[in-house]
Amino acid sequence: MGFNWDVYHYAFRDFIENPNITYIQDFPLTGIVEQLRRLCFNPRLNKKFSIPFKSCWTSLFLKNVKGKHNCFLIMENWLRIEHATHLLPYLRSHYPESKIIVFTQDLVERVRDLYTGKTINVDYVKRYSDLFITYDHIDAEKYNLTYHPTVYSSVQVAADDTIPYTDLFFLGRDKGRLGLLVDMCNQFTKNGLKCCFFILDVPPEQQIECLGIHYIDHPISYKKNLQYVSRTKCIVELLQPNARSATFRMWEAIVFNKKLLTNNPEASQSPFYHNAYISVFKDWDEIDFTFVHKGENKPFGLENPFKCAIRPETIITFIEQTLNIHIER
Repeated sequence: MGFNWDVYHYAFRDFIENPNITYIQDFPLTGIVEQLRRLCFNPRLNKKFSIPFKSCWTSLFLKNVKGKHNCFLIMENWLRIEHATHLLPYLRSHYPESKIIVFTQDLVERVRDLYTGKTINVDYVKRYSDLFITYDHIDAEKYNLTYHPTVYSSVQVAADDTIPYTDLFFLGRDKGRLGLLVDMCNQFTKNGLKCCFFILDVPPEQQIECLGIHYIDHPISYKKNLQYVSRTKCIVELLQPNARSATFRMWEAIVFNKKLLTNNPEASQSPFYHNAYISVFKDWDEIDFTFVHKGENKPFGLENPFKCAIRPETIITFIEQTLNIHIER
């Protein structure tokens, strides 16, 4: 039970294309029924008047699920509407012989209910699930959850020759990182490196001019993001506050065989670490500029050796080993 967000169309492609896996992208409805569903779940309308019977839609969301012995892998997007759908107790009641696994790929404190605005209730999720997995080490310790990194399929994108080659690429929201990004960009430029930093949602009065920084008002499609990744030498990763686990930037570096410049202090302890493609820094003045300069565009030649170790198959194997079950696939 995943997302219709284009990022996950790439990350979970192995799941989506597997005939033995039913991949539910939020709400698999069409036509008038879908229009009615949109009206029923509209957050603005529900703030004015709580539209009843939203939980009645749950059976329609699951209309393609067959059999009794299933393994439900639920991403956090579904938790954001749990107050309305009561999905977890529904699954436990209607599929008592199935396994329910929740896998959050965002910080727990950021997974808020779409209608109440409250952070998800961890104890509630645990009550109805067989396994609660988080991508973040800190959340695993803080809430006594099971840790497993996010996963990523081995994807390719069509080349876009209109995108110029760069030395460093970043795409993301400000989230308090603008000053650091400007300092980094200035220092990279002084060291003869070409930057391409796209920063979202920075008010005009807060924008600081810097060669290589582009302020944008609308998100770039993930396909376009990957096309920029394919045309750069090094990806820049800056973690959001309170996070300490790998993001999709690391998986992109692995799949596209690029270098990664990251402020993640745990990156050097990761099983996917290798100094040929990862350099860790705390402040911009600790950055090893020679790391970006040296070597070819592809640090491992043909492909990164960790490519197979991050594929979606790894989370299925992990669930099997943790719950001592077998999943057909």
